[in-house]
Amino acid sequence: MQNTNSGGVASKDELQVQEITDSHVAGVLKKNMAILKTTGEISLFSAKKFKEAMTDRIENGVNIFLVDLSTTTHIDSSGLAAFISTQARLFKEAQGKIIIFNVPTHLQKIFELTRLDKLIGITLDLDAAMDKAIA
Repeated sequence: MQNTNSGGVASKDELQVQEITDSHVAGVLKKNMAILKTTGEISLFSAKKFKEAMTDRIENGVNIFLVDLSTTTHIDSSGLAAFISTQARLFKEAQGKIIIFNVPTHLQKIFELTRLDKLIGITLDLDAAMDKAIA
């Protein structure tokens, strides 16, 4: 895994964003796709780091993001805004998309209440996210 956060294990408040390169789907992953895993909170204090991790990859040709939220503990309006603005850029510039998977129940409820589940694909696991990405 490539870690875009310097330091060790993320604390509850700190966000860590890792690119997953050793997944069982690595062989079918296309050059325009990236699998990211977030750990910690995507909040006012960390949303910029999350957005920059995605922006760096967009500038290198990635237009499909599969984001594992299994170890994400919290997301606030700044975190949601990072998803929205990145999804808007992806769609406008490259017909791209974000698909999130392994979403904890409390975070899934936030995406549903804000109706972001209509903008951002949500799947159960990585295999389903891959299916949705290549569909």
